[in-house]
Parts: sequence; C-alpha cells; structure tokens
Amino acid sequence: MAKPSFTLPIFSLFVLFSLLYSGSPLKMANGQKTWCIANPLSSDSELAANIEYVCSQLDCRLIEPDGPCFEPDTQMHHASYVMNLYYQTYGRHRANCDFRRSGVVSLTDPSYGNCTFQSGGALAEQEPSGNWCVAKPGTSDDLLQQNINFACNQVDCGPTHSGGACFYPTTLVNHASYAMNLYYQTTGRKKSSCDFRETGLLVSNDPSYGNCAYQYSHD
Repeated sequence: MAKPSFTLPIFSLFVLFSLLYSGSPLKMANGQKTWCIANPLSSDSELAANIEYVCSQLDCRLIEPDGPCFEPDTQMHHASYVMNLYYQTYGRHRANCDFRRSGVVSLTDPSYGNCTFQSGGALAEQEPSGNWCVAKPGTSDDLLQQNINFACNQVDCGPTHSGGACFYPTTLVNHASYAMNLYYQTTGRKKSSCDFRETGLLVSNDPSYGNCAYQYSHD
C-alpha cells in the first residue's frame, strides 16, 4: 500500500487557545497543549491507512491486544492514538496532524482510563481563532447515543438523518460529533458545553468534510 505523503514545512511560533473558565467562551493564549485525533468523518479505509503509515515508523504496541489502548477495538480509537503519537514525535505542526484531512488538532486531552495519549506542548504555528466540539474517540456507543439524544432534543440534527449532508459515514461517533458541536456552538461555545460527561473534545481546526459543514459561531 502506498504511504500517504506528508510535508513538514517550517512555521512561525504560535498563539493558540486557552481554556479559561467553564462559563466563558474560549480565548487565545500561549502554551495551550495540543493532541492529534482522527476526524470523526473519516472512513475506516482512511483510518486503516493512517494506522499502517504510522506503525511502519513508530511503536504501536499499546493498541495491540492486552495493551492499555486496545479497547475500544475500533479504527477510530486506534487511529487517533497512533496519529497523536506521530504528531507528538515529529513536531506539533498542523501538517503532522493532517493525514489527508483525516486528522484534527485537539485542545482537550483524549486520554481515558489507563490509556494515556502522549502530550508535549503547543501547536507550532499561529492559528486564527476558532474551535469546534467533537466526540472523544474512546467513547462507548452507549454514551455516544446518549449524547445524540441529549443534543438533538435541543438542536436540529436533520443533516445527520438519511439523505442529509452529514448522514455518511453512518457511525455513532460521526453523528454524535455533529450534534455535540451544534449544541456547543448554539449555547455560547462555553467549555462546559463540550464536556458531555468528559466525552467531548475541543479541536482547533474545522472537522467539516465534503458537503458536511460543522457550524461555527463567531463571538
């Protein structure tokens, strides 16, 4: 299988987001730690290619059976773990979390239980203000469904229904991420609005893909 081609441009030093008070919109600040996770809209084939690419270069034993990051045994979770490993190892440049637009930079630690996602420092380049809410890759299907039910009782989740622009891929993590982000954007973009019992992550680049547009509300 041909390996994806990733460029490693040199960028200027960054200014990124600070997570201030849970009742206030997020503001820009220096030093915000970042992680790389898979875009919830990515297909299994894209995620499998990312896993193969990274694990041909780095040690991925933690996502193997009996490893602390094996469960949940999903492409979304395994890809997120190894994509973050690549991002942290080769420098926290946005290009190192692109993976043909199947990666997004997270401002929230995706670690859970005994599975620790490696962390280092901030994104290496300056970015404009913007943040979106997506589901944590390790979230169980039951919790994802609960998040969908909660958010869609308050916002219009029509685009995730059959025939909608965000129906595909037909995965709970995709549908939950769309609904969670819509709830987050329409309730003032407060940190608490993307918590969802610690199953939500704030990301700094737009997870929209194809015709599926994730809402973004400016201050």
